[in-house]
Amino acid sequence: MAALIRPFAEADTAALAALLGELGYPTTAGELRGRLAQLGSHHHTLVAEAPDGGAITGFIGLMRVATYEHSAPIGYILALSVSSSSQGQGIGKALVSAAEDWFRAQGIHEIRVNSGLQREGAHRFYEAAGFTITGHRFRKRLTL
Repeated sequence: MAALIRPFAEADTAALAALLGELGYPTTAGELRGRLAQLGSHHHTLVAEAPDGGAITGFIGLMRVATYEHSAPIGYILALSVSSSSQGQGIGKALVSAAEDWFRAQGIHEIRVNSGLQREGAHRFYEAAGFTITGHRFRKRLTL
């Protein structure tokens, strides 16, 4: 039976914190609650809930962005995580499909996602989902 994909609810915060930890970004529910409070209406979070109404098995974080180069906004997948015990069951694919539906409803016709070089499995996943590699991402950390 497929997971239920639904919008994030406050009660999901601890589960999302655990999923971020699996993705390599350890955080507490309290820290994540503070981050989520800073997100605006241009952000949207979906979760995958086990079919029995139980555990949160995955989530996807989305953002709608106005850009300099296009008149229409573009969409970004900011985070996608499926619990290691639930991978290979189509949950990531279902989350991306639901994200595409949300983006379409926002008038978005292009989706972008960044993925670290070390995430070769994620690269294969995104390519299988129809994404193409279009360039490189650069990062520079600033001291404050």
